[in-house]
Amino acid sequence: MKNWTWIRLEKDRVYINKIMKHEKIFKLAVGREAKIIVKGNPSIGINEVTYELEFLIRDNEDDFRSPIGPNHPQYWKMQKYSSEKSRFLQLEYSGLSRKQLKEAINEFKDLFEPGYTFRDKTEIVEKVKSLKGIRVSALSKRMLA
Repeated sequence: MKNWTWIRLEKDRVYINKIMKHEKIFKLAVGREAKIIVKGNPSIGINEVTYELEFLIRDNEDDFRSPIGPNHPQYWKMQKYSSEKSRFLQLEYSGLSRKQLKEAINEFKDLFEPGYTFRDKTEIVEKVKSLKGIRVSALSKRMLA
């Protein structure tokens, strides 16, 4: 992905559209890897970064893919949802926990200077309260090892 820089002037605010991207890969308990991509768009005039999240998974494959693909039972339902609700559904099916989500976002925030404020485009982090990720019993862990 190329980083394009362009400037937009709007009523005393200057927006520099340079998309910053941070990727974090987590190994989950069942042999699955999940990737969180945090894309941020900083604006200079008000020191604010608007970011959005993307979730991808990999199960014994070479490439990462969306958690809900065309063969998934929830795919057509997800197409009808708003972008916020469909991202939440993808997060739920990725197997990531709330702790892992916050860790990736905090690493992204550390890339900026202390004066910036951050705003989630879909506000998914505030709405996620019961996300537990993939749970595996002790017997399953021994079988996977």
